[in-house]
Amino acid sequence: ALSAVIGAMAQQANNAGYLRDKTLALWVAHNRLAELQLDEELPGTGRSDGEVEMSGVEWTWRAQVTETEDPYLNRVDLEVQMAAREDAVLATLTGFLPARR
Repeated sequence: ALSAVIGAMAQQANNAGYLRDKTLALWVAHNRLAELQLDEELPGTGRSDGEVEMSGVEWTWRAQVTETEDPYLNRVDLEVQMAAREDAVLATLTGFLPARR
């Protein structure tokens, strides 16, 4: 019984760490979308990527800007992952920006 309790506690600690990482990754995505919205020059269509530090962790983000059916609106799809673990996307976020005219 004791080993089951210890195993359950270890699983709970792993889950808490995973949820913390997912939350931070989503904050990185929201921050990047806000930066794009506040930038004086709107991004054109295409891919971009970069790195940022948050909460002592290096994060990698990728953005894909595509046109929509509305000529005044572009779609932005963001993916965020830990720079040290590029095999696992922890957060995705979609937003919309005015299109470059």
